[in-house]
Amino acid sequence: MQESEMVNKGIEYFRNQQFIQVQREVPFLSRCIDVVLLNKENYLISIEFKVSKWRHAIEQAKNHKLGADEAYICIPERKLTVELEKAIQEAGVGLFFFNQNAERVIYKVIEAPTKYENIPVFKDMLISNIQKINSLFSPPNPSGQTTGR
Repeated sequence: MQESEMVNKGIEYFRNQQFIQVQREVPFLSRCIDVVLLNKENYLISIEFKVSKWRHAIEQAKNHKLGADEAYICIPERKLTVELEKAIQEAGVGLFFFNQNAERVIYKVIEAPTKYENIPVFKDMLISNIQKINSLFSPPNPSGQTTGR
């Protein structure tokens, strides 16, 4: 399985949840976050998907905490090792497992802390980037201007 397949199935799964926005590849601090979820209270959840190299995913998710209210990594389902669990907890991020053969393809294994470590200006930047992406793909309204979703 490739990371892009995981992301596509993840987006499909999260679009059926209670989020007003499910956006892929959101620019943030010279990188892109694989998936960002936004609820109606402007609560942001970032998810970094990886087929392997979970340590790298953790480092990326730690950076996402600057703008997101919660940051997760999502990796293929496996045995939760002491090493992985410790690394997740020390980083202050959460963990989703992915199983393409299950009815619920993504499930939460470790809840992300909600310490609100984000920096408001970075959170605003992340929300703004989501809105910019949406305006690029929104159909024009009769006056010729694009409309947000």
